[in-house]
Amino acid sequence: MKNNDQRSSLIWLIIGLAILVYSGKYGLGQMSSPGPGFVPFLSGLVIAGLALIVFFQQFGNGVREGLEGLWRQKDWPVTLKVMGALILYAVFFQTLGFLLVTFLLVLYLFRAIEPLGWRKVIAGALGTAFSAYLIFDFWLQAQLPRGIFGF
Repeated sequence: MKNNDQRSSLIWLIIGLAILVYSGKYGLGQMSSPGPGFVPFLSGLVIAGLALIVFFQQFGNGVREGLEGLWRQKDWPVTLKVMGALILYAVFFQTLGFLLVTFLLVLYLFRAIEPLGWRKVIAGALGTAFSAYLIFDFWLQAQLPRGIFGF
């Protein structure tokens, strides 16, 4: 093996193929009426395909340097802030409810991650939260948690 990316891509290929095999046990159904194994089958197909792409890309000379440079240029504090905000979103989702916790998440992301003026931040957070609420609650009729405040 040339490097760790090739090794890890082989592991992901095996995982993807295992998902493909086991999803067939649940029945794929048809395109007009997909069965319970259809989405896992597609997921396994994507995982295996991406693993093959990464495996064969490693035969090029400049790919490894390009990937290492990509990771070096990341702004890790911002990435960790976003991950922390998403974890808090999941923790408080049931307690505070969909509408409030979505508003707070978007408010934080608009203000802390990409600083904007308060008017834009509040308008964007309200618009995003209410739009998502309308889509999921009214249009898709998903059961969203109301939270301790009842909304």
